[in-house]
Amino acid sequence: MKAWKKAILVVIVIMSLVLAVSRYYSIKNNFFYSLHNISSVQNRNQNLLEKYMLETNIIKNIQEGTEVTYETITEYLKSLNEYMEDNSELVALYTEDHEKLYSTIEDIDKIDISSLLTERQSNFALRKIKDKHYMLFSSYWSINNKKVYVINAYDVSNIYEERDRQLKETLIRDIGILSAASIIIFIFAKLVTNHVEKLNLLVKQREDFINGFTHELKTPMTVIMGYADMLRLKKCDEEISQKALNYIYTESKRLEKLSFKLMGLMSLTEEKLELERIEMNSFINNFVDNEDFNLTENQIETDIEKGYIKGDKELLEVVIRNLVENANKAEPKDNRIYIKGEVLGNKKYRVSVVDKGKGIPKEHISRVTEDFYMVDKSRSRNAGGTGIGLSLVKKILEFHKSSLHIESEEGEGTAVYFDLKEAENEN
Repeated sequence: MKAWKKAILVVIVIMSLVLAVSRYYSIKNNFFYSLHNISSVQNRNQNLLEKYMLETNIIKNIQEGTEVTYETITEYLKSLNEYMEDNSELVALYTEDHEKLYSTIEDIDKIDISSLLTERQSNFALRKIKDKHYMLFSSYWSINNKKVYVINAYDVSNIYEERDRQLKETLIRDIGILSAASIIIFIFAKLVTNHVEKLNLLVKQREDFINGFTHELKTPMTVIMGYADMLRLKKCDEEISQKALNYIYTESKRLEKLSFKLMGLMSLTEEKLELERIEMNSFINNFVDNEDFNLTENQIETDIEKGYIKGDKELLEVVIRNLVENANKAEPKDNRIYIKGEVLGNKKYRVSVVDKGKGIPKEHISRVTEDFYMVDKSRSRNAGGTGIGLSLVKKILEFHKSSLHIESEEGEGTAVYFDLKEAENEN
């Protein structure tokens, strides 16, 4: 992963954590504040009021001489519960031995209420019964030696629902904020690091180029030094000496050719092209007729339409020469290399070089314009190849606002073409 992408990821993760933690604690504090408020004010006061009313009613009956039993306390509680029915009160009554006498709280036996059945005053607990949340308060009474626990339950599900609603809305909102922030950060980081990234890419390309060029130099230099050393150190007969001199000469020419192509590649990055109006029919035919191509048994056939383009003659000659040389190395079955020039209908002029040779494997077509890339390294070197011909062609065409297109089928041949912009007519 690239450095600027890692930086974005780290920033987004930190933002997510900070935002999530701050939102969580904010909602959590609001939730507990709501629970505290309803427990200390509303429900606690309601619980004390009911306790006072029940105690008053029981004391009144004691004063009138009525015996206080668990049954009478239960009846008083039922009466009070019916009286308070509009408040949707839930209540349960337990003996001091934790035996349930009465309850309107559904499934109370399925929850833990042991902390409420103590003599400590003002006990309360939060419990979930089925799908609802309740706040339970307990009161401890001792009346005429009868000790009981009264538990009141108040539905506080709305507070939990509000908390869940806030969490859901906050999650959706935070995802939106983080998405927008991520896009903005990505664009900003891309703009900031774009120049550095291009610089790193350029450095890597230069390193790859130097490594490849150094490797290419080793072979001819080794041959030259080896044969020169042999001629220097011992006497050889005429045949061996001539053979050694031929190797030195051919490898020197190869080295010279490689050096010229290297200089061409380097100069293209600095020079601005001076484009001129070129008539393609006469330009290509004159160039082919005058150029000393080493085509062995192959011949060039041209079919060039008249048309005008804007370009640099010397550089376009380099393009055509390299394409012709590559076609020659493909060993055409018909011993022909075809150069075609045609005017297209979209103010373009197309130049094609076609052969019926060995062709290029599909997996190599996209890479043949890379610096020093060779489909068949041994065959290319034997034929005097350097691996930078099509790379140079690609760079020249880029300066002409064009690109190289390759269509090839292994064993059938290759067609390579490029389009140039037509020049305006001169009045």
